[in-house]
Amino acid sequence: MKQVFRIPAYRRLLASYGLNELTWSVGTIALAVLVYRRTGSALGSSAFFLSAQFLPAFLSPLLVARLGVEAPRRTLPLLYALEALLFGLLAWMTSHFSLVPVLLVALVDGVVAITARALARAATVDVLRPRDLLHEGNAVINVVFSACFMGGPALGGLVVAAGGTAAALLADCALFAAIGLVLATASGLPGANPDELGEESTWRRVRAAVAHVRQDPPVRWLLILQGGGMIAFTISIPVEVVFAQHTLHAGAGGYGALLSGWGGGAVVGSAAYARWRRQPGRLLIASSGAALAVGFAIMASAHGIVVAVIGSAVGGLGNGVGSVAQRTMLQDYTSQRWMALVMGLNEAISQGMPGIGFVLGGGIASVADPRVAFAVAAAGSLAFAVAVWLLLTPVRLSRPPEPPWPPDPQRVPTGAEGHETLV
Repeated sequence: MKQVFRIPAYRRLLASYGLNELTWSVGTIALAVLVYRRTGSALGSSAFFLSAQFLPAFLSPLLVARLGVEAPRRTLPLLYALEALLFGLLAWMTSHFSLVPVLLVALVDGVVAITARALARAATVDVLRPRDLLHEGNAVINVVFSACFMGGPALGGLVVAAGGTAAALLADCALFAAIGLVLATASGLPGANPDELGEESTWRRVRAAVAHVRQDPPVRWLLILQGGGMIAFTISIPVEVVFAQHTLHAGAGGYGALLSGWGGGAVVGSAAYARWRRQPGRLLIASSGAALAVGFAIMASAHGIVVAVIGSAVGGLGNGVGSVAQRTMLQDYTSQRWMALVMGLNEAISQGMPGIGFVLGGGIASVADPRVAFAVAAAGSLAFAVAVWLLLTPVRLSRPPEPPWPPDPQRVPTGAEGHETLV
């Protein structure tokens, strides 16, 4: 595990992942609070989440296709600098509020954010795969990501409470500028990554990526399962605040405790993945789905905030294992020439499918009860775990994972799950 820290480019990418998660948490809380306070409507808040997360998922693959062949050492700093400018604009809009312009800027930022994450993940694979350290590097990134996920909402709430939404958005502006500077001064980031698509148009490149996924069973099944899982896992998100404040009467503090419990569980899950990172991906992903099902079931039956937080922590544990296990397995089976485009689709699914989960969760809670929404999330998570176990079998994933390049003559792949035997 220590070997990954000896790679300068990886250290810079790792720092950018951590800072990016903090900015996302602070910015999301600040903008959600801003829109809700100015509109006084749950519809306004829903429109913000759809503009910032759901709609960008359909546009970002085009930008990834356009920038994916360019050198990450140039594109990533520029993308983060653009995000800094957009958050500076949003900070100015807090005193000149108009809902439609705020939603439009949030939409543009969402497209830029997804693109930057996809290209950063592709660059990380390019740095780690030749050294056969992809599993180790992803494990470390996941620990940092989960720690920031746990502390980010608390930090965002503190910044908003202490300085207001404008201060929080300006803090985001500064953090994104810092990320851009960290990557602009990095050594060893990959150069341009041309592929066989040559001078094809952006739209043709996206179509080629989709065709490649359809023809590649391991990649296809991993992305399909990811989409279904994301819907089930995010049903609870729009109802958690209602559940904490009105069902359990725990107030804003109870809602914060639910978020922190999930983040704490994710940190433990990240540590578990770091320990078992070389176990079959099928086992890790299916186990994570089962843990999420148990966590949601505990929350559905909870009659006090303590039990609900325990359920949230169990769900977070599953999330901490499953997200990185799925992404690593996808990267194992994706060739480097397709990496940016496939990571773009992966990020688009991660951002787009929750929109369906949000609508389902909100609809179920409005016509029934938050507990019913958690129960549906539990059933969906269990179905996901069973589907992973049945579909990600060695027979279906008959093609071996992409080997590290240049290959190590001392290692021979032995199966579809990515195990290796020393010879």
